[in-house]
Formats: sequence, structure tokens, C-alpha cells
Amino acid sequence: MHVGKTFGPFAIDKELGSGAMGTVYRARFQPDGQDEKTVALKVIAFGLSGNEQALLRFERESQILRQLRHPNIVRLLAHGRYKGTPFFAMEFVDGRSLDRIMAERITAPGRSPFTWEEVVEFGRQLCAALQHAHEKGIIHRDLKPSNLMLTREGILKLTDFGIAKDVDVTALTGQNNTIGTAAYMSPEQCKGERTLTGKSDLYSLGVVFYELLTGRKPFQAESSVDMFLLHVSGTFTRPAQLNPDIPVWLDTLVCQMMEKKPEHRPRDAAMVGQVLDEITEKVAAQVSAGADMATARGANTRTMGDAGDREAARFIRAGSKKKRLRKRREPIYTRGWFVALACLAVLGSFGWVFWTFALAPPSAETLLEKIKASNDPDTQKGFVADYLKHYANRDDENTRMVKALDRDLKVRERERVLLNRHGSSRFRAIPVEGDDPDAYHKTMAALTAEDAGDVAGARATWVELVRAYEGDASSVKVMWALHAQKKLNDLAASERDAAALVNRIEEQFRTEDKDIRFDNDQEQRIATAIRLEQFKDYSLARDRWDQIAETVKGDQDRRRLFVYAKSRARDLVSKKEPKDDATRAALIREEIKRAQVLLGNELPARRREGRNILRDVRDLYAGQKGDIATLVGEATSLLAKVPK
Repeated sequence: MHVGKTFGPFAIDKELGSGAMGTVYRARFQPDGQDEKTVALKVIAFGLSGNEQALLRFERESQILRQLRHPNIVRLLAHGRYKGTPFFAMEFVDGRSLDRIMAERITAPGRSPFTWEEVVEFGRQLCAALQHAHEKGIIHRDLKPSNLMLTREGILKLTDFGIAKDVDVTALTGQNNTIGTAAYMSPEQCKGERTLTGKSDLYSLGVVFYELLTGRKPFQAESSVDMFLLHVSGTFTRPAQLNPDIPVWLDTLVCQMMEKKPEHRPRDAAMVGQVLDEITEKVAAQVSAGADMATARGANTRTMGDAGDREAARFIRAGSKKKRLRKRREPIYTRGWFVALACLAVLGSFGWVFWTFALAPPSAETLLEKIKASNDPDTQKGFVADYLKHYANRDDENTRMVKALDRDLKVRERERVLLNRHGSSRFRAIPVEGDDPDAYHKTMAALTAEDAGDVAGARATWVELVRAYEGDASSVKVMWALHAQKKLNDLAASERDAAALVNRIEEQFRTEDKDIRFDNDQEQRIATAIRLEQFKDYSLARDRWDQIAETVKGDQDRRRLFVYAKSRARDLVSKKEPKDDATRAALIREEIKRAQVLLGNELPARRREGRNILRDVRDLYAGQKGDIATLVGEATSLLAKVPK
């Protein structure tokens, strides 16, 4: 569509911007019998008018705007279709976005683009808009300076509800998707959580406040995946450390809004607005108190000066020739200079105590103890970050250990993000912006192979990624190698664990008078599947492996067991197997007969083998019905007669 043409009742003046879903134009619109209006006209992107999913998303934006009537939210004026092409018209905001204003104002590094008073005023208006939307069940999900327009009159307008989520309707995007702009996304968005609340917008608002107050974003990263990891587990410099003009209450509010856990953030946008009002009042009260103290000090000084002058005048007028009485000397502890020094000494002592017990960083040994004592990765991350913040320059074994742990924790977080993205059928094939697309696609392919139990295929891809990226100087690219190496280690560890369990089973089966013992129910289920394989009941073994995989599906901490179970089930597909309970009963009957023969053998090893066959029948088929239940009873009875 070109400038100067018409689109239904709209005359196009200028293109304002375009995105994946459509293009926004400035246009003139004259409803019947009304004055001509300048509007922002959004038209769906060329080629998407036949895409049902795209149409639904486009129309949802107009439906959301139709629910919102607030002076700080851009208003919907009209919507419909022209020659089959969907559109909607919004009020035209005569102003500039905050990101443009910010770019113009930042003329030197470290300079804040807005005063804290301006940010508080923006915040008041924006909180009112967000509270209105949240009360309607609408979460914006894409708060950032480019979506905030400031009019010439100083009114802030919230725009672009293109990916806003209406919690009262079914989401049109896949589950576990990370939607939004990476630098401003909440931790729950980064992790692809299904249920977002208004507190997700509060986190993004905190990031916006941070940038407006300091001229920089709280996190810097070379790729979206790394940015996700920072939002989920990274730490940032407090805004007041970058801009000392920020009042302490505003600094605290921004940090609270950017808490990792939603329950630690303010209750809602209305509360944030209320706190902003209180900050202004507190600063005004502080300034007023300071002015009063200064005035009081000035008045006292003048009074003391007048009294001295009057005393001197009295001596002059009297013309006294008497010898002046020597002024009595004050005790030293009452003299001004002594009092001043004493106050400084006391303050210094308090300062030293405050630094020692409140501000001084914990010792390296204390942090190491906390790191070692914690089994929770999220808790460990905080202690590791504190250690490296203060002691990263040390070159000793403990510091190298902490740095290695820091790397492992980052790899673990990266795995969580990639698994969430892989779990989304819609976004699995779309590389994250800024990442290496080849590495991304190979990683997704390897995860798909793991899901199918194709361990050999997954292992080959992980090895390829390690070889391609392990020597790369880029900290971003080397993360692909570290992640791939972790996956290789997990595959090897799962095989070692299974082999160790098989050895335990065989070792305990060699014990005449003891049944096998397991550490937990999960281990018992794994052992049952292994013993069914050994018993050559491959179909039932495959069912057990599939059940094990299903119980741990989606659990990152037990991903390696999931992959191992899927691989064992895959390997058993081609095995010859009992087709039904009758065939299975025949197999069991033959095994019982074989056990009876072995029990009559003179060799202890043969008798032990016969006993173990009866154990397997008793344990593996307990709870079955019909002929199999009868055979289980027979095996149990025979086993009871075996001498200990």
C-alpha cells in the first residue's frame, strides 16, 4: 500500500511502522456527518489475510483494545475489513515514543536520559493504564519504551497490544512459548510458563524504569537465550549506584519490581502507583525539613552575634577603667573542637561497626560453606554470584571450583530454556534472535532424537556440536559446546546408572537368603523393567519403560532417565515377544518347569538360578489375573520350599 492512496474510508498520509503482523499508517478518516480525524490505521500484513491463525491474532488485538477505555491507553476508533483485508483504526498519538526521546537525550555515557521526577510522573500514568488493563484480565506482555508514546501535552499512552494476553480466552500461541522482547521479559515469560499474571508486566515495567533512570538496561547479553538466563538467574547493579540522584525509595521500588519470583513483587500496578506518590511526598518532606534546619541554624547564629555585640557595647559605654575579670575557662570536654573530635571518633566507630557487620562482604570461607551446604541450584546461584562479585580475581583452587560451578549452573539454566522452547511445536523451528541458527537447529534435532529414544542419533549430533564450538573464542558460541557436552555426560551417566543397578540385582540374586532391596520406588520400577527384559518378556518390559518415561516427562532434573527409558523401549520394538496373556502364561509355565529341574541339580549355582527364576515369576507378575495368577501362586509355593 502506498502513501497517497485510499483504503476504504481512509486516506493514507504516511507509513508509521511495520512488523510481522501488519503495517501502521497515519491516515485521515471522516465518519458520516463528523469532522475529519487523523488516525493510526493498522492493516494486516500482505500474505497473512489467508492465514487463519494470523487472522485470529490480528482480530484479537482489536478485540482487546475494544475493552479498554482509559486516557493512558491508545483508543480503538473503528475496525472491520476492506475487500477482505482486516484493519482497525486507533487514535493517532501526536508525540514521540520514549525510546526516541531517550536516544536524543543520551549524549554522554552514564548520563541519565530522564530525571527521577519525570520517571515518577510517567510511572503514575502507566500504572493507572496497567491497572485498568489487568482488571479487565488483559496482560500486555510487551512493555518497553518503544510502546510508550508521550504527547506534546505530557500525557503517556500505552500502545501495541499485539501480543497482549487475555486471560479469559484461549491463548492462540503454543504452550511454553517465550513471547515478548527479550531485554524486558519477566523470568516467567523467559521460562515459557503457561499462566502469566499482571506481575509479569510489573517486572517489565521495572526494567523500563531502570533504563529511563540510568540510560542502560539492567542486563547485557549477546543473544536472546543468554538474556533469558540473566532474567531467570542473573543479578544487576542497583540503579542508584549508576545514578546517585535517584531517591532511595525509588531505587528500592525498582529492585522490588524486578524480583525473580512474582510473589516478591508489589501486589499490583495500583500499589506501585501509590508508592510513587509516596516517594514524591517523602522527597518533598525531606527537602522541607532540610530547609527548616538551615533556617534555624541561621537564626541561632544571628542571635548569638547580637548578644556578643551588646556585651561589647556595654563595656565601651561604661568607660570602665577597672581591670576586667579574667574569663573563667570552660572545661576542655565542653569546648567545641573537643566535642567535634569526639563526635567524629564516635561516628567513625559506628561506621566501622556498620561496615564490618552490615556492608562488608561475607568472607570467602563463609560463602564457600554456604555453596557446599546448599543442594538447591537456585539458592546456590545467589551464593556463587556473591562469591564471584568479591573474590573472582583470586587464583586458587576454591575460586576455580566456584567458577566451574557458575559455568555448570549457567549451562543448566540454558538447558531449561532450550527444553521449554523445544516443547513448543510453534517455536521449536524458529531460532532465537541473535543465536547461531545452525547450532540452534542441531540442538533441537538432538532433543527430538532424544524424545524418540534415538540415543545414537542424539549422541552423534551432540558430539558434532562439541567439536564445532568448544574452541570458539565467543562466550556465546562456546555455550553450545558446554550444553552439548552436558548432554553427552547425561547419556553416559544414565547408562552407568543402569549398569550399576544390573550389577546390584545380580549380586543380590547370588545371596541365598535375601530378596533384592531398592532405594526408592523409581529404582524398583527400573529394576522390574530390566528383569522383564532378562526374563525375555519384551512387550511387558517395553510397557514398563514407557511408563517410567511418562512419569518423569517434562522434569529437567530427570531428563536423562526419560531419555534412557525411551531408548530401552525403542530397542525392544523389534524383539520377539509374547503377543497375549496366553502366550505369556505358556512362557512362564516353561520357566517354572526349568526352575524345578535346576533346583534338583547338585551344583549350588544351578540351584540358585532355579530359585531366581521363581523369584522373577513371583515379583514380576504379582497382581496379574487368570492363568498367570495361578502360575504366580505355584512359583511362590515352590520358592517357600527351597532351603535357605
